[in-house]
Amino acid sequence: MPCVELPVTYSFDYDRFAKPDLQTKAKSTLGSFFGFVRQTFDGLLEIGRSLQDFYFDCLAFCPNGKKVFSEWLASPDFGASRYIASSAMEIYAWFEKLPARSQRLIRQNVQNWSVSALRQLTKVSHDLVKELVRSGKKTAAQVTQESGSERAKEGEKKQASSEKISQTPALPTAELAPGMRIVVKEDNAGWNGHSGIIMSKREEDFWVLLDHTVSQGMEVKHLLKPHQIQPEAQQPVRKSNSQELFTAADVEQKIADAIAQYNREKAESEQGRFIEIRDAALQAAKREIQAAQEHARAIAQKNQDLLTQLAAKEDEVRWRSLSERESLQALQTRNQQLEQRVAELEKALEYSNSRTDNWENTLNKQAARVVNKEIEKAIEPLMREVDRLNNVLSQKEQELVRLQMSNNQESDAVVAEFGEIGEKFGWSGWSSRGYRAASGMLCTGVNAIAQFINDLKASYPSHQQQEIAF
Repeated sequence: MPCVELPVTYSFDYDRFAKPDLQTKAKSTLGSFFGFVRQTFDGLLEIGRSLQDFYFDCLAFCPNGKKVFSEWLASPDFGASRYIASSAMEIYAWFEKLPARSQRLIRQNVQNWSVSALRQLTKVSHDLVKELVRSGKKTAAQVTQESGSERAKEGEKKQASSEKISQTPALPTAELAPGMRIVVKEDNAGWNGHSGIIMSKREEDFWVLLDHTVSQGMEVKHLLKPHQIQPEAQQPVRKSNSQELFTAADVEQKIADAIAQYNREKAESEQGRFIEIRDAALQAAKREIQAAQEHARAIAQKNQDLLTQLAAKEDEVRWRSLSERESLQALQTRNQQLEQRVAELEKALEYSNSRTDNWENTLNKQAARVVNKEIEKAIEPLMREVDRLNNVLSQKEQELVRLQMSNNQESDAVVAEFGEIGEKFGWSGWSSRGYRAASGMLCTGVNAIAQFINDLKASYPSHQQQEIAF
């Protein structure tokens, strides 16, 4: 039966349902409840199913779900319609337990019955239900009257059976023992006449679970002395003629029903606690996974930063090496020029020495000394410049070696940290020593990262032009 949701003004604190999806479902269920057309029995069953389904969700996912659901049902949001809501849940729960043939019979005959009449119908016996629905539409009073007549007939039968039992000879008194049904007598706490069952024995006393306690959904036992209890067979349960009479089988059935109801509620509560614990564990696991993912992203970002720094450092070293190389080449060129000039001067000196004998014919010794002094003056600054350039060249070479060693140390440190991270995350080939390539060769320094990138490109040929995420 489709329901039309209507706009509703909310006064209940829906945050008590603890979860957003439960809050949304509660408001949707309430809107459907006010929007359904209550001309048919099927419509009432549909809204009862929705409320029952939401009730089980509250038990499963909401702390104190049963209490919160009851307070929500009693809140002003339902107003005077809370009777219909609770009746719909009760009628739906009763209808679901009926056999399929009885369900079809009821659907065919009670579509236009009132809610109160349907609620009274859930309290009569199965046989009387069939008789009532087949005889036409009934009011709540008529169903109650028919039910009273049936109970009166059953009471008469039970009373006759009880009188018959009372006329039979008394059986010998049975010995009190755990598992025996008893009746309380001579008790000052107000339990006289109440039935129960002996659960266990403590010395001479007995722990007794009373039927009244079980019907209240509790398992509180009472410690009674032997003279305060007697076997139930010795004192049949009697009531006045205006009240119902219950046989031992009826009491057993009621106790069994009460225990079953208590067990169902306890199972629902246990299920709710289990689901709550499970959800908490799942949330904790999600938080752990999220933290691990964030840590992995931080590590990946750190790796990226290290690679960027390494690339910048390599560019700087390359630029400085290029600059030093250019300076060295310029020094070498200047040195070659000086050496060539010295060689020319030496040749000139040799030539002058070879021509000394000839000059002696035309020049005197004083002129030769003047020429030699001029040559020495010309060579001396050239030699000093050569020595200075050689010293500068030596210093530049030492500085270049020092820069190369520093660059190798920084590269090795970065690659070692990169290798430790790769080994921690299970990257194939990485360790603190370096990267073992697919060919089996162990690479260190910048060559390790270069070989790692080449292996990745070889492993993913279709993505060689794309960025490879570590």
